[in-house]
Formats: sequence, structure tokens, C-alpha cells
Amino acid sequence: MLLHWIRLVLLLYLTGLGAVEAQFPRPCTTPEALQTRMCCPIWNGSPCGFSSGRGVCAPHPARDLPKPVDYRVSWPRAFYDSVCTCWGNYDGFDCGQCLPGWRGPQCLQRHHVERKEITDLTDPERETFISSLHQAKQSLSSRYMILTSNDTTVDGNYEFQNTSVYNLYVWMHYYSAKSYAGSENNAAHRGPAFIFWHRVFLLFIEREIRELTGNQDFYIPYWDWTRTNHCNICTNQYFGGVGRDGRIDSASLFSKWKTICPFQQSLGIICIHTDVSDPAHLIRNPGKDPMYKTLPTAEDVEDTMAETLFDTPPFDKTSRTSFRSKLEGFDIPNDSRHLNASMHNLVHRYLNGTMSLVPTAANDPIFMLHHSFIDKLLEKWLQNHSEASYPDSDQVYPAQRAQAYMAPFFPLRTNNYYWGRDIQSLGYSYREHSLRRSGAVSSIVKQATGFVEESAASGVQWQWPVVVVFSVALLCVGVGAAYKCKDKIRSTQDTATEEKESELDYRSNSLYAVWVKERNIDKSSAAPPEGRGDSEESTVEIHL
Repeated sequence: MLLHWIRLVLLLYLTGLGAVEAQFPRPCTTPEALQTRMCCPIWNGSPCGFSSGRGVCAPHPARDLPKPVDYRVSWPRAFYDSVCTCWGNYDGFDCGQCLPGWRGPQCLQRHHVERKEITDLTDPERETFISSLHQAKQSLSSRYMILTSNDTTVDGNYEFQNTSVYNLYVWMHYYSAKSYAGSENNAAHRGPAFIFWHRVFLLFIEREIRELTGNQDFYIPYWDWTRTNHCNICTNQYFGGVGRDGRIDSASLFSKWKTICPFQQSLGIICIHTDVSDPAHLIRNPGKDPMYKTLPTAEDVEDTMAETLFDTPPFDKTSRTSFRSKLEGFDIPNDSRHLNASMHNLVHRYLNGTMSLVPTAANDPIFMLHHSFIDKLLEKWLQNHSEASYPDSDQVYPAQRAQAYMAPFFPLRTNNYYWGRDIQSLGYSYREHSLRRSGAVSSIVKQATGFVEESAASGVQWQWPVVVVFSVALLCVGVGAAYKCKDKIRSTQDTATEEKESELDYRSNSLYAVWVKERNIDKSSAAPPEGRGDSEESTVEIHL
């Protein structure tokens, strides 16, 4: 154990001296890993936790890649021939983490959070969220490094640097959002992968901040911009008020935040060095661009949600009658505002600063709340269109095709991986804005009070009937809450059964059977329970 810590300290010291020829994840940055082209870190004594039944170091052979190469093409073949594939509820680049929605030492305990609207957070919840973001901005990532380059198309022209947890998140978005050489297309926008890439992205940073802070219930709230005609969270109570120059008010923590990866359109840059002596600050000028001076409205959302097709040819920014294209903001509604962008894109443009350039937008923490709301709309649409499917067409740009891997995530996930997985199974849900519920109750109270006052003024004794009606209304609300509570209790009671079933997932994999045989473990102790026995043919689900 002492030797392990000495090595870790030495590694951090060396990587802190300057650029290192390495690629994230950090355990895959050693010369040996790069030379052998293997990203299969050791977990609990074996690669990918194989001896613990967590995963396997699976082959991922390189195909003929074009030269010069863009590192995102056929991710991650420019670097590795073998990567970890995790079984059961295990996840992470070394299978040492749990899939979203699970936790515990064996990843057998259900975990669920409810994402609230940002203005619904209590004062302690808001303060904890903001302080967690600030901690992530200041804390070195012990798990990853970021790739920098002067040109993504030159083979070998790259270097790697340490980064904070939050800046890692910024870089990942920049990395995926940069256009491929000679193209307007990228890995995470202007196509069908747009919404799902960002869903995975939010789950990634949620988990990294949980690992950093130890708060397993940390989550990213959403910002419902249809309920306001201005940036109601551009205040010091939330993400900082703004001055005339667009700089964040000095009373806000976010005034001290500096941006990374300044945008450069001319080259296929991954991330260039900032001026260390004067790095750029966050900038916002909400509503001051005359072309984008409005936020999307509830009517825009209704128009978007009414689309019946998920995406349409040619599956890019020119697609029409497409839910994805309307949600992203390219298919613009015909209304009196004469917009040049709508929905997702309009919010970026409206904030008129760091958020307005998509590759650098994640520097602004409002970005994650904006995309949390986009994710909420996606889930609502999917629930109403169970017959929809991810496009399977050669017209889709190669990086966003159904079976292409999302760059730069580990373990590998195809663009359509999360299509059939609702957010409940991923460990989260969305709470509706409290104004909707509290408004309804206050309306009942207001009407009842009005009736009582009116009857008293007119001399008519209606108080008791009104009180009875009001009491019945409150009783109905109470019964509804009790019913919901009963469902939660029933869900808790079912957890043990769900966990027991999930425990057997990896054992149905034939590679796990090979491990059992090699270890000479008694077959009866490793065999599935009765009903899932040898009569069923096991399959290898590596998806590589």
C-alpha cells in the first residue's frame, strides 16, 4: 500500500512539471499503456476487475484510419486496441464504478435523485450545489487528464495536461463540439446524437462531483427558461449578476472563474493554451444582442413536443419536421419574432457571451442547468413516442451513427445505447416546478377565503359549506400524497428483489464462465439459480 502511494505521488509530481505524452484516463497515461495500446487499468488486482467479476479487457482492433488522423474518428482507435467492457451494474474506465442508478460496494443498491428546478432549491440546497461546483472548479482531477493540440489532423501533434474536475467537463464538451476537419459536423451536435450525448455528459459530471465531494445525492438541477422573460438566475443569489462589460459581479464566486480552451475557428484545434497571465473570465450579456433578445417560450416548447418524428433526413441542421432539430433549435417556428435560432440554440445566443459559442459554452455553469431542462423535454417526448427509434441510415454523419462510440467517453457507449433506458432506470427523475402545484393549492385557498368574506359581507351564512368543501379538497390532496408515499414504500420493498436479479447479470456472460473455469471455482456456487440454468445459451455482449 505504501509503495502504491509513493508511485501515485511521484506520478502527480511528474505530470505537474509539464506536458506528458499521455491520454486520459490517467491510469492509461503510462508509456507502457500507450505502447501496448491497452487501456485496461487494474482494479482490485486484475485488469478491469476481471477477477472480481466486474469486466474484461476486450479487444478493440484498429481499422485503417485516414492519415493525417483526427483523434475522434472511430473513437478511441487512434490510441487503444483494447479497453474495458464492464458487466452487470459496473461502469467506469476500469469497471470500478457503478452504472447510473446503482451504488454500493457491489453496485447492488438502487440509487435515485430527483432533479428540481433551480429556483425551487432551498437556500441550503442552492448553497451546497454552488459550493460543489466551485470545489470541482478548484480541485485537480485524480482520474483524468485532458488532451491539447495545435491541430487535430496532424498525427502525433498532441500533448496532455492535468486539469480540474470542472475543467475536464469543459474540455470534453469542447472536444466533441469542435468540427471535424473539412466539415461542419461534430460528435455531439447537429445530428441525432445531440440529446443523448448530453444526457451521458450530465451523468458523467454528476458522478465525478459525487466522487469528489462524497455527496452521493448531488445532482444537477434544471432551469426552466419558459417561466421567465429574462435570465432570472443571473443574480448573485445564483450564478452572478452582470455588469455593463458582461463581467460577473465581484460579489459572486463565479467572478473568479476563468475559462479554458478559447475558441478558434480557423484550425481543427482541440484545446489551445490560454494566456496564463490573464485568462479569460466568464462573460454574459443576456438579452443585449438584438438578434437574440428573447428566451424560448412555452409555445415554442409545445410546438417542439408536437413533432412525431425523432429525426429526419438528412439528419443534420437542415432537417425539418424533426423533434431533434426543433429541440436543438435549427428548425425555427414561424412566428412574429423573426428568430434566427430557437429552443436550445436560442438560450445559448440569448446569454450573449461565453455560452454563445457552443464549443466553449460549458465554461459557464448555467450550461449544465440549461441542458438538464433539454434532457427533461427529451424524456417527456420519449415517454409519449414509444414507437420512435434512433435513425439507422448512412445519411447520418459517421460520428453520430447508431453504432458509433461517443467521444470521449469510457467505457465505450454507442450513440443509441441509452435509447431504451428511461431516466428512472438511470437513477433520476424530474420534479415539476413547484409553482404549478403551489399555485393550484393557493387558488383553492384564495377562492375559499373569498367565498367566506363575500358571504359574511352579504349576511349569508355560507361559511360552514365552504369550510366543508375546502376540507374535502385538502383531504383529496392528503390522500394523493399518502398514495404516493405508499408507492415509495412498495418500491423500497421491491428493491431487494431487483438487486438480487441484477446480481446475476454478469454471470450470464460466457466470459465470466471462462473465468470461473480457470479459477477452478465450484460450478454450483457460480451457476445461475434454477430457472436460468445450462439450458439457456449464454451470449457475449461486448459490443465492440
